[in-house]
Amino acid sequence: MQPRRSQLLKMVLALAAICLVAIAMARYRNLLFSCSTLSTAEESGAESPSGEAGIPCIIHQSWKTRTLPSPRATRWRSTWLKCLPNCRHYLWTDADNRDLVKRHYSWLLNFYDKLKSGVQRADLVRYLYLLHFGGIYADLDTVCLKDFRPLLNGLGLAFGGMDGQWISSVNGSYVQNSFMASRPKHPFWIGLLHRIVRRLDSRKQGGAEESTGPLIMMAELKQYLADGHTDVRIFPPIYFNPFSWITNRRPDCKTHGAMSDSEEATCVKSFAGAYVVQMHSKSWAGGKA
Repeated sequence: MQPRRSQLLKMVLALAAICLVAIAMARYRNLLFSCSTLSTAEESGAESPSGEAGIPCIIHQSWKTRTLPSPRATRWRSTWLKCLPNCRHYLWTDADNRDLVKRHYSWLLNFYDKLKSGVQRADLVRYLYLLHFGGIYADLDTVCLKDFRPLLNGLGLAFGGMDGQWISSVNGSYVQNSFMASRPKHPFWIGLLHRIVRRLDSRKQGGAEESTGPLIMMAELKQYLADGHTDVRIFPPIYFNPFSWITNRRPDCKTHGAMSDSEEATCVKSFAGAYVVQMHSKSWAGGKA
């Protein structure tokens, strides 16, 4: 009888341990959901709501804090919530961004902290959103006009081109990092991160455009295409960036946040075929968000 009692006791203790672990995990899960956007994003995983592979329906945007800089910035963001109501929407703050680097890319943290400007950090971390979670990154000064998700079917990467041929282009377009879409864990982002680190380690930083922004991203994108990859699409400017800050040929549209609300409405209405319009407020370069 003694051995049987001993076995029964062991089984009871094992069951109790399993129950305690389950309770702890449930409490931890609830804690994550009650915390910041970062924790919620990580808990939600990197899959689309349907569970299908590809570019998930997650919208990433960022600002310094949870308080947006102006009523129109709030209006711009609300267009995304209305346009894609079934997607997950995350507004990342500076604190969230550093926490993401610290928790998941600790090898980058010292490098991230030493970047000279906030815009460089904002550039770098948006690539991490897409590497880690996948989804769609959109600058805060973009307006979503209609659902474009069917355009992303079958793609691993997608970018919006912009008119700007005076700059070394990719497939005839200047490719900004203001609108990007990606499946999670896409190797393109790893290549881009290493290219950025190599450039800054060589002390040839230049400005944000060259060191962390569109120019260095286009260099990596050219290499990616030259290597024969076919899972990427660069959409024509009319789709996601019809109003160019480089070669602005639209008298109804002004850059650097110079438009009134009525002027902005007229500007947006002039692009009937667009899915997204960027306002090019350029708050990082003296414009008004």
